[in-house]
Amino acid sequence: MKAVVMGIFAGFLCGCGPADAEVSFLPDKPVKGSVFRSYEAKGRSKWAKNWTSNFDLTGVSWNDARTATLIAPSFVVMAKHFMRPQQVPVMFHDREGKPCERYIVGAIGLPDYDVAVAKLNLPVAAGIKSYSFAKPEQITPGRPVLISDQTMTLSVHEINDLRHNMVVFRFVQKLDPVYRRNLIVGDSGNPSFLIDRGELLLLETHTTGGPGAGPCYANPKIQAEVKRAMAELGE
Repeated sequence: MKAVVMGIFAGFLCGCGPADAEVSFLPDKPVKGSVFRSYEAKGRSKWAKNWTSNFDLTGVSWNDARTATLIAPSFVVMAKHFMRPQQVPVMFHDREGKPCERYIVGAIGLPDYDVAVAKLNLPVAAGIKSYSFAKPEQITPGRPVLISDQTMTLSVHEINDLRHNMVVFRFVQKLDPVYRRNLIVGDSGNPSFLIDRGELLLLETHTTGGPGAGPCYANPKIQAEVKRAMAELGE
């Protein structure tokens, strides 16, 4: 089975542009994807009441530019070249806006990928989302992707292709430009997600600018390295 999965990933399925149904969560009138109406890192925050409220973003920590994304109750991933230091809190907010404060107690950068895995001092509170990884068979060109950035905004790009261990995005020409983000310095480490029946699956954490690109968490090799790092940090 593992060989079959690896073959799918290496071969990279062909696809077409995003079907209208795949972006049906977007409103008829274009609306910027602001995630919060108001944000207080260590206080109650108010989630925006727009199309982004369809998705559970409680597992993304935006209180520092070096964004961290929860993959298990005690573990986050970041960009290896833009890691949050241990003295900076890792703040999450549940769906009611209640803050959850944690700290990094150890981190490991993966040798061959721009990924760092970090352990938190305590598991997060109930109501904070841990994200599963996207699957190899879901990585098809033209599939819409939710792109996050340091301004706490979601954009909608699409998969362009895979290059080695990186998934590369492009802008969706059929969508209004309000849904595009030209990623810049400081956006590194912010996550992108695939949408699977309303659930968010972690696809990558940004390494490059423009439409974006980063290490593909659907890659079984990266998943194995992440699990190894978690075990070394102490699950």
